[in-house]
Amino acid sequence: MFPEWDQKYSINNTKIDAQHQKLFELAARVEEISDRAIYQVELKKIIADFFNYIKIHFQDEESYMFKINYPYLNQHKLMHKQITRSMIKLIQSVKSTNDLKEKLYIVVNSWLIEHILQHDMMIEYWRKNNRHNKQEHNLEEEFVEPIKFLYECQCENKIYKIPYDIHLKMQYSKTQFKCKKCLSNLIYCKEQIKN
Repeated sequence: MFPEWDQKYSINNTKIDAQHQKLFELAARVEEISDRAIYQVELKKIIADFFNYIKIHFQDEESYMFKINYPYLNQHKLMHKQITRSMIKLIQSVKSTNDLKEKLYIVVNSWLIEHILQHDMMIEYWRKNNRHNKQEHNLEEEFVEPIKFLYECQCENKIYKIPYDIHLKMQYSKTQFKCKKCLSNLIYCKEQIKN
């Protein structure tokens, strides 16, 4: 099941949060149709709604990141392009209505929802912890430890805590890092922790 929108997913930008809420609603529609018969016309309408909405959302989100000087803007834009490409591929490679439903579910789950819950939340994390922003808005300084992403190798009980910038390189530029002991590639554990 896809998660439902919750205020804890807020990036404290009214426009972007409203768009994220709409994307969660569209995701819920995808989940709802995944278990029932559906006409191809209805399915195409949902895909068109998604596609049109993410284009607008991505532009607005990129403008917001530019405005706050988000340091990972270029990597984030790349992720947006990959999501858009996967939606286009999805539409072009359809064999049947059921095939389309399955692929749409995968794209929405692995790309969109994961993207919002992980990468868009990093925008807010960065904004909150940016000293310039804090001083500009007269907010109290507080030390917040950076988020690390967990990776593992073939060694028993060996976990690596990877910073976000390295995590982005490993996930989106296909850069590989190896364990010095077992020489295997590090594998993402899909968890993040505060250091």
